[in-house]
Amino acid sequence: MRESQVLTLDTVTSTQDAAIEHDLQVGDVCRSFNQTAGRGRRGNTWNSSGGVAVTVVVEEATLHLPVAVAATLASVLNNLIPNNRVGIKWPNDLYVDGKKLAGVLIEQREGRCLVGVGVNVLEAPIPTSTALRQLGSKQTVEMVANLVATSVFDATQLDENKAVTAWSERDILVGTTQIVQSGNNTVEGLVLCIDPCHNLLIQTPLGILECPAVTSTIITPCH
Repeated sequence: MRESQVLTLDTVTSTQDAAIEHDLQVGDVCRSFNQTAGRGRRGNTWNSSGGVAVTVVVEEATLHLPVAVAATLASVLNNLIPNNRVGIKWPNDLYVDGKKLAGVLIEQREGRCLVGVGVNVLEAPIPTSTALRQLGSKQTVEMVANLVATSVFDATQLDENKAVTAWSERDILVGTTQIVQSGNNTVEGLVLCIDPCHNLLIQTPLGILECPAVTSTIITPCH
């Protein structure tokens, strides 16, 4: 049986790209503490200065995997900063007091499912973000990287019901007014309900609009 490997690189453009370049397989982990061209969902950039970037290769990208990873990671990171509450901004960005702490990017590439996670550990790279150290954690980047990898593997063991339940307990958007980019349309309204694996319901002046998860994203700054 093949033994899994953990690849630690000093500097990478992206751990997602590095995982492919080094031909990592299911069970392998790529991590770096200096990522120069990290990216988030829908082509957004991820500034990883003062943080850790981890990519875990898993067997398959199930529909609920992004939800499971976000919920599991939020719980683990919350243990490091127990005096704070780690919330989830649909679908899988982690926030504390309106500032972004971590993000998740899942890609299917060359027959592999890559689960990428970025966590701000030592410092917040931009004013709208926060970091574990600022919130009282004493964990090193190496410790956090290990926790991230373990969280992803644990998340793959959750079924959809458990993942959605854990995710919903940390949702920070229901009951708030948000701007949503859904396909080619941009709408603003009150978030009524979120089924994180499938859609979001938003009350607009023209009625209730269903925004599918696969084609929608929240574009409001999180306050």
